[in-house]
Amino acid sequence: MRLFDKTGVIHVHTRYSDGAGTVRRVAQAAVRAGLDFVIVTDHDTLAGLENGDEGWYDRRGRIVQGARPAGRAGRTLVIFGYEISPDDGNHFLALGLDEVVPKEEGPPAYVREVARRGGLGFVAHPVYPPPRRYPLKTFPWTARDVRGFAGVEIWTYSVDWLTDVTTLPRLAAAVAAPDRFVDGPFPEALAWWDALCREAWARGRRVPGIGGADAHGILYSYRRMFRAVRTHVLLDRDWTGDAAADKRAVLEALREGRAYVAYDGLQDATGFRFFAEAGDVEVPMGGVVRLHDGSRPGSRERLRAGAEHRPAGRGHGPPGRVVLRARAPVPCVLTLRTPAGTVARAESGRLDCAVREPGVYRVEAHLPGRRGTRPWVFANPIYVR
Repeated sequence: MRLFDKTGVIHVHTRYSDGAGTVRRVAQAAVRAGLDFVIVTDHDTLAGLENGDEGWYDRRGRIVQGARPAGRAGRTLVIFGYEISPDDGNHFLALGLDEVVPKEEGPPAYVREVARRGGLGFVAHPVYPPPRRYPLKTFPWTARDVRGFAGVEIWTYSVDWLTDVTTLPRLAAAVAAPDRFVDGPFPEALAWWDALCREAWARGRRVPGIGGADAHGILYSYRRMFRAVRTHVLLDRDWTGDAAADKRAVLEALREGRAYVAYDGLQDATGFRFFAEAGDVEVPMGGVVRLHDGSRPGSRERLRAGAEHRPAGRGHGPPGRVVLRARAPVPCVLTLRTPAGTVARAESGRLDCAVREPGVYRVEAHLPGRRGTRPWVFANPIYVR
């Protein structure tokens, strides 16, 4: 089965809360930045959804009805979620809901309620630098004992970009040359994500990671920010042109971890792949595969990430192996990792590694640059059992 790589930006604010632009302006910027989709998450409101602003937009910022969009050929799908935003932090992106969930009872209550209503909840900007290194108020996720959320925003571009921008000269430099101030996800955020994935693996679950812009259109235009950190989703079918159906496809891919985070401002990562081969089965990122040699002759099969590979003859053959493969569209440094550390490394843009131990395996990609390698791609894990 062919998978369709669709590029989007998650975590955007409009005038419905504290953003500078209208939904139309956001849609125009998204189309011009080449996005396939954008997820608007205004603070504590679904006004955009309630006002009928969700749908496919063209380059002029108009909703397109009934047309089959061509993604990069001038159409962007605008989806509405919202950001649960307590004043003291613990912000939470709630997607796939029709009504706002009360926030007054705290993280355990609203995380549980978003899940109960069938929504998709992601912890927003979980980690910030120390206050002396950040020019604005911080809103970290301190409710580290809470569980039940779908996933975590592992790379928040605006927080990364503003770190150490604490003087007017630095602000001017950051606006003029933002790439100089981007260092990638905070190590603490990746470490927490790894710990959550290991815990989820033990319980037969997953914790997808996403990228977030936290774009407000202030100082830094929407269009410019939309060219930076993006979340690519892998769909099992192409767009239909039906906004509701295409929205469901995006949210399903995010729920299953069929996605990767990329700093496309350095290099467009479209076409990046991380997958497992086990016998006749190919499993994409976000998927689950078992360590048993149950292969049979025949053509190679792909599994959706939501499915689990259980080879034929399980329990009757010797333990087998799984081959993990990563493919990048340009030469880069690829690192295969588990929560315990590095497993393999390759510098050609191609990585192949046979694994015989169960665990959570994910891939990072770094691009060579003048200051050494730069963080580029962070793929969701494959869960080997």
